[in-house]
Amino acid sequence: MNSAEEELQNEFERSGKSGSEIDMHSYKIVFDALKKEPDFNLSYNFADKVIAKIEVKKEDSKDSFWIVMGVLSFVIAAIISIVLTDFKLNFGAFRFLSGYAGLFAFGIVFILVLHWIDKKLIRPLHTS
Repeated sequence: MNSAEEELQNEFERSGKSGSEIDMHSYKIVFDALKKEPDFNLSYNFADKVIAKIEVKKEDSKDSFWIVMGVLSFVIAAIISIVLTDFKLNFGAFRFLSGYAGLFAFGIVFILVLHWIDKKLIRPLHTS
């Protein structure tokens, strides 16, 4: 804004009059428009959506490098420990679970039913 516009605005704000009718009319339109409330309403989760878009951040390549190095180090350490200790894979400690096949089947079905209820009934309530 240049100094002539500032003087015109200050004069209009003080007295509501200015040197030029066209300028005065223009400022009146602008100020009247600024005083009105907008005709639309924002959704209740508008701020959350904006924040989510701001927070989206590309994963740093250094993070990927360290994840790969960590997994690779774990695999190398596991191979070395298996070779040095003559490890033999044995599930003997889990034999007592063989008597509970019905309980495991019930658990799996129960978890699947809860997942289905969550997907069909609960999540639609939170997204609307």
